[in-house]
Amino acid sequence: MPEYVGAVHLHSCYSDGSGTVREITAAARRAGLDFVVLTDHDTLRPAEDRWDGWHDGVLVVVGVEVTCQFRSHIVVFGAREVAALRFKPLARVLFDLQNQGAVAFVAHAQPAHIMGYSMKAGELTDWEVTGFAGVELWSFMHDICNGMAPWRIPSFIRNWPERVRGPNATTVAHWDRVTAWRRFPAVGSLDNHAFIVPGLGAAILSYDDGFRTLRTHVLAEECTGRRDDAQLITDTLCRGRAFIALDLLADARGFRFFSESTAASRRIRPIPQNEADGRRGDRLEMGDEAPWSGPAVLEVRSPVEAKLMLLRAGRPVAETVGTALRHTAAEPGVYRAEARLGGKPWVYTNPIYLWANGE
Repeated sequence: MPEYVGAVHLHSCYSDGSGTVREITAAARRAGLDFVVLTDHDTLRPAEDRWDGWHDGVLVVVGVEVTCQFRSHIVVFGAREVAALRFKPLARVLFDLQNQGAVAFVAHAQPAHIMGYSMKAGELTDWEVTGFAGVELWSFMHDICNGMAPWRIPSFIRNWPERVRGPNATTVAHWDRVTAWRRFPAVGSLDNHAFIVPGLGAAILSYDDGFRTLRTHVLAEECTGRRDDAQLITDTLCRGRAFIALDLLADARGFRFFSESTAASRRIRPIPQNEADGRRGDRLEMGDEAPWSGPAVLEVRSPVEAKLMLLRAGRPVAETVGTALRHTAAEPGVYRAEARLGGKPWVYTNPIYLWANGE
């Protein structure tokens, strides 16, 4: 199955970003991205101007970031109208979006704090509210900006890679609790605005720099080169057929996490790493769900040597250092994989859901 690599949650000059969509797609092409997801604040003008589709060899997916009451934010795909939703209570916004057939993700659930104050007044923890479909598990700008102060900006511009910590542990733990009872896909987000600092003439994480950092890798059907490929990427993200990678450390293309029943693993020989991965018989990919039918072989493969971890309900059940990890799961549960390079977080996959009877 083809793998498409992109950047999720970007702001252009349609709202408070510094770049035009054309400048953003040019930067994405230079960084080797396949797609970008625009999420300008409270406006669907990029879609109205027909930016959905292929531009400069990069697929543009137009979403929107809706500002709810108390300034909590959500990222939305497929909305038809958002102007009337601004500053409305969260439950009302989600209800209206559901009626539009739109899909909402929790945005930067743990916002960065600057000088002790949250960058977003409403820290969004009510993920169980009806209407949420997934979460931005790792918000890169909020990660590297946490604890910032204005006088540290010049140093930040020079040394921002040293500030990478990884997704907030509270966010990850909350995600594990939610996925214990329902599918809840995760994406990585940049929340990149490329703000130009007055007097310095430099951007706080330019688009070029940002596109080489945290990426979301999507395992989708073959794109056709048409405008509706944007919907294909959106649908695949919402299925959880994706993983998050800090490609700043190493290119994670080719990273895979999948499962087979023990019977299937005896029938099927190991699959070459360069072979396209797709659903095959009893094989499950990340994001897939299936009822528990006995022991299952879970396998993690990495394009480079890394510390690989397999987790069930957020707790490690197996780990190794290398390019492959293979483990036979003896009980049902929600399994996902992580990888670290040089002690730093690198990859977070979406889970494979092996539901016990009745779940």
